[in-house]
Amino acid sequence: MTLSELLVELKAVDPDTADDIGDIVNVISIMSNGSFSSDAYYPDFIIQGCIQRACERRGWGLVIERSKDSGPYEWSAYTGHEEPPGAFRAAYSWGIRYYGGSAAEALLAAYVAAIKEEKR
Repeated sequence: MTLSELLVELKAVDPDTADDIGDIVNVISIMSNGSFSSDAYYPDFIIQGCIQRACERRGWGLVIERSKDSGPYEWSAYTGHEEPPGAFRAAYSWGIRYYGGSAAEALLAAYVAAIKEEKR
C-alpha cells in the first residue's frame, strides 16, 4: 500500500490524527510560499511525529526499528495498555508488525492496523 493510500485509510479510522497531519502540511506550505513539496523528506517527519503522538494519547507503546541489513523498516504498534517487561523481542510477541519502505510508512501502516484491530 502506498503512503497516499495509507493516509486515506488513516482518515477513515482516525480522522483527528489525519487532520493533524494535514494541518501541519498546510502550515508549512503557507510558510514556504507554496514551495513545499510532498516529495521532500519532511512529510515523513510530520507523519512519523503525528502518529507517535497519537500512540502516546492512546497509551500504546511503540517500537520502530531498521533491520541490520539496511532493509525495510519494521514497526510494531501495540494494542495493549501496558508494555510487557523486557526488551524489544518481548514486545514483538503482542504487537502488530508491519514492514515498510520508510519509517513513516511502516509506522502509519502499523498504526492503522492497530486501530482496526482495536475496533474489532
